[in-house]
Amino acid sequence: MPNSLRSRLDEIVQKHRNALQRQVAARRREMEENSLEHLRLYELLGFAEDEGRKIDLYQNIGRFVYKYAGALIEEATVAVISELKGGRPLRIPNTVSSSLKQFAIDCFVEQDNKAHEIKWRDATTDGDHVYKERSKVQCIVAAGMIPVRVMFYMPNRKQAVRIQLRIIETYRASGEAYVNREAWNYIREYTGFDLYGHLYERTKDVRL
Repeated sequence: MPNSLRSRLDEIVQKHRNALQRQVAARRREMEENSLEHLRLYELLGFAEDEGRKIDLYQNIGRFVYKYAGALIEEATVAVISELKGGRPLRIPNTVSSSLKQFAIDCFVEQDNKAHEIKWRDATTDGDHVYKERSKVQCIVAAGMIPVRVMFYMPNRKQAVRIQLRIIETYRASGEAYVNREAWNYIREYTGFDLYGHLYERTKDVRL
């Protein structure tokens, strides 16, 4: 496996890690200036002041973590497919609806006409999301491509799971869909590179 790819993946991890820590540090500083009057309302609901502070802090941190976790794994996956299969981002025209002019393909591989949609975890509960994904799949198929959805983690909320199962069914009806461990296995088998092993061997020594 090219050392350049491993180095690139390590750079991606470090880039998102550094960006996350900068965002968290900045938000901590901002929150030091925040009014704490609302914590009295938390107390009415049974949370002491120190607990209320933690609630606000980790609500803010959580948003950043979700954002950078998704960006990291999605960029890393595109890097692997691009390096080893010649993949590239692509835009195709929306030929089935007027909601968007174009759809973005995360990583298209020309040699087998696979259009990869890469998600770390899609937790939307918006029913309209299903319609948009169906439209995207229809456009991919109309463009002569095979739609492939790769999602590394399923959401936990029941409504979000139901929506994802409908989206997965849509992809599998016209192409392929891989979820949870299947997604990691697909990347390994498709590219010959164990992305899961490379990323998670880092967690033995790295902590936030």
